[in-house]
Amino acid sequence: MKGKRILVLTAVFVLLILISTSASATTLYVKEGGGTGEYGNLQEAINAAADGDVILVREGRYSENVFVNKSLDIIAKDPCINNTVITALDPEYPVFHVTSDSVNISGFTLKGANLTYGIYLDGVSENKISNNSFSGNWRSIVLKDSHENSLENNCLSNSDNGIWLESSGHNIIKDNKADFNRHYGFYLNASENNTLQNNCAFKGAIGIYMENSSCCRVLDSETSNNFYGIYLTGSRESLLENNTANANEMYGIYLGNSNGSTLKGNIANTNHWGINLDSSFNTLQNNTMSGNSRNFGAYTYHYTGEMNNTIDTSNTVDGKSIYYLVEVSNKTLDSDSNAGVVYCINCENITLKDLVLQNNSFGVYLYNTQNSLLEENNISNCEHGVYLGNCSLTTLRNNDVNLSEGDAFILSNCRNCLAEKNNASNNMAGIWLCDASRDNLLKENTVTLNSWCCIDLGDASCKNTLERNTLSGAYEGIYLYGASEENTLNNNTITASSYGLFTEGCGNNTISGNCISGNDVGISLNLNWTDGTNSDYNTIYNNYLNNSKNSEDFGINTWNISKTEGGNIVGGPYLGGNFWASPEGDGFSESASDENGDMIADLPYNVTETNYDYLPLVFEKPVEKTENEYGKK
Repeated sequence: MKGKRILVLTAVFVLLILISTSASATTLYVKEGGGTGEYGNLQEAINAAADGDVILVREGRYSENVFVNKSLDIIAKDPCINNTVITALDPEYPVFHVTSDSVNISGFTLKGANLTYGIYLDGVSENKISNNSFSGNWRSIVLKDSHENSLENNCLSNSDNGIWLESSGHNIIKDNKADFNRHYGFYLNASENNTLQNNCAFKGAIGIYMENSSCCRVLDSETSNNFYGIYLTGSRESLLENNTANANEMYGIYLGNSNGSTLKGNIANTNHWGINLDSSFNTLQNNTMSGNSRNFGAYTYHYTGEMNNTIDTSNTVDGKSIYYLVEVSNKTLDSDSNAGVVYCINCENITLKDLVLQNNSFGVYLYNTQNSLLEENNISNCEHGVYLGNCSLTTLRNNDVNLSEGDAFILSNCRNCLAEKNNASNNMAGIWLCDASRDNLLKENTVTLNSWCCIDLGDASCKNTLERNTLSGAYEGIYLYGASEENTLNNNTITASSYGLFTEGCGNNTISGNCISGNDVGISLNLNWTDGTNSDYNTIYNNYLNNSKNSEDFGINTWNISKTEGGNIVGGPYLGGNFWASPEGDGFSESASDENGDMIADLPYNVTETNYDYLPLVFEKPVEKTENEYGKK
């Protein structure tokens, strides 16, 4: 009983203190030009106020830089924010510089701090900035080392930046609208555990940007008609839920090195890229991407990671499901699957057949996936068609890839893969073997009208075989670079390109049986432009060359083998060198003498000043007819 009486007395005592504190709060008035019992500007009122006081500012046009070092409510008395305007007297200082906790600023139009900030919260907490309009500032609201503040229902426009957080956490940023800002609508740097809810950012460079700001939440917000919509980098374990990112020039939503984040219920339509993940261990559910040039993409180009994301088929691209398979075996996806894009990470024995895939960063992406088959798929208008990374024993057969912004097929660090009878047209490049891809076979592929090259081997991609491919209409038919050696290129047809075969610093390759014609230059063997290594010790024989210029050789190479029995490329009985034709019909092999009729020229062909084809091939000459053979006397 005694304890209960003490508790009641304590409660009464606390209540009396609160009433006393509330009763002691004073209301101060500010009026443009001053008046009886009113201050002529805010700074005078603040200087006269005590912690907990209220300053009511009547409508008017004020010109000053206000320093707030007390806990105050500073409120515009007129409900229309356009009627109470404060313009920075000195544009190098903030309109409001707040260094005290528990400050409330509401109802103003703040402008003119074009070299600094509209409101600057400097190392403070529990402040509320609400119902204000900002324009013509460098940054509208800035928080530095400030925590547990609330920024609500502010309009941020026609400035460099809207809301800017540096090293500030646990803040609520809600119901704000940022538009026509030159750079950022909302910017967070090294600011964790913030919540951004129901904000809008329109017509700026980046709507919402978070850098090294983990564990933040972006909810129910719209970022549209910007250059980038929502852009996270180094911001892990973030939540993006029920946001709309439409009609942005580049990304709707981008995550870079922001692992462990969750994206739920977001809409990203009519951007260039819809949702792109350059991160791992993320979870995506019920996200919708439609009408983007590239709806969805996941990769680890710029940051390390194994791409172990959790992405289910509730996520859609142009109304079709995303299949993101991780550690799955023995699965087939065909036209009945309604797949819009397919990723296979750490999988085995996957079959992808008869799929129509378009408008994504990749049509198909396989990483560390073995013993799989891609067959008769149609992939178009993607950044890249098919990507195989660290894959082996995988077959690409009868796939059609066209209109890719980049490569139709990429094989990166792949071994013992087969690409056969695929068609690739109107891409930047056809088939690219890179990152030490070895022992792969590319055969009977048709690659046409690519702006860069048809097939390129680079980055020490060795011991691969290219045979019976038809390649035309590119800058380079086949391009070898970066110490790609011991490859075999035989029986390919290369036409209508600037270079039929172009090498940079690649040696010990065998180039034989190819028909290289109608190009500006047939075969060009060059220095590596990065380290100066030469293209040496290649063996080039039994090729048909009929180009504006058949050869360039800046190394030490062999242009024939020993005379060997066996049918050659122009029907002769011996293998030896190459057939040297010209578009005018007067090439060396077309006019060289062959006294013994073995279809090997009697004299060598001078490829360069130091390199020779010692056994150039010739056509069998028709027997000249006499007048009697024509029935003439």
